[in-house]
Amino acid sequence: MKKKIIIVDDHQIIRDGLKAIFKKNKNYEIVADFDNEDGLFAYIGSNPVDIILMDIHLNSANGIDLTRRVKKELPSIKVIMHTMSDDMHNLETCKKLGAEGYVLKSSGQKDLERALDTVSGGGKFYLK
Repeated sequence: MKKKIIIVDDHQIIRDGLKAIFKKNKNYEIVADFDNEDGLFAYIGSNPVDIILMDIHLNSANGIDLTRRVKKELPSIKVIMHTMSDDMHNLETCKKLGAEGYVLKSSGQKDLERALDTVSGGGKFYLK
């Protein structure tokens, strides 16, 4: 059974690109995408989701704050930070909040797939 993924990123091209990459993937399915928190919590509250790919810097929200809320309200959902921020403080903050992964957007598809595989298997993946 495919793992269900949500993308939270304020850049449409990133969301579209990730959806295109995973369209034919046999292990993962992008089930929804959001550019901010509007609709995110309603969706995850009533739909099964395995992993959220969360950007840190969003136009109207902060991915760190959203991750904190996800981990508090629905701790079974795994969160991988997918971000341009290579700031060690952000990485450490996300780890402390319980984010299972951290992958820079400058990484390639294989790194993102390794992160998804590791996190969906119960591990942690922090690539900076």
